[in-house]
Amino acid sequence: MEKLSRALDRASEALSRTAERLLILVGIAMSVVVILQVFFRFVVYLPFPWSEELARYLMIWMGMVGSFVALRRGRHIGVNSLVECFPPVARRVAAIGLHLTLIAFLALIAREGLNLALFNAAQKSPAMMIPMIYPYLAIPAGAALMIVELLSGLLRLLSPGAPPPGGGKGAA
Repeated sequence: MEKLSRALDRASEALSRTAERLLILVGIAMSVVVILQVFFRFVVYLPFPWSEELARYLMIWMGMVGSFVALRRGRHIGVNSLVECFPPVARRVAAIGLHLTLIAFLALIAREGLNLALFNAAQKSPAMMIPMIYPYLAIPAGAALMIVELLSGLLRLLSPGAPPPGGGKGAA
């Protein structure tokens, strides 16, 4: 199980590095599109009809992929005060239960997000005329990435000799 845990952790780390690079590129693209939109709308008086739509879809993708990166870095909001009062065994049980609950919730989000994307696949976006499956795929993609990270964390928790989560330092 330890080999699987290390392999999944390496895969999650590689995905995180790739996601971080993607977020930088998407952020730059979104910034350029918005700056051009403002310039052309207020200076040239010829706005791009597609720029707001593209910026919106890029922001959706940034939010979903960024959630994975935030989860990987332990930056999601959490309240650990009560859990840190538990003895180490109870802390571990609570962390395992939380991981399993989040994995189940994200699996539901991924499944329903994929169903929504497939349902809207034939629909075209109003301005860019791209299939709406592309914006909607951000939901299952982000959920799947977070599931990979949570599975990695769950395997770390289940490996023998792993320190109790939190350790009194605020990270569960």
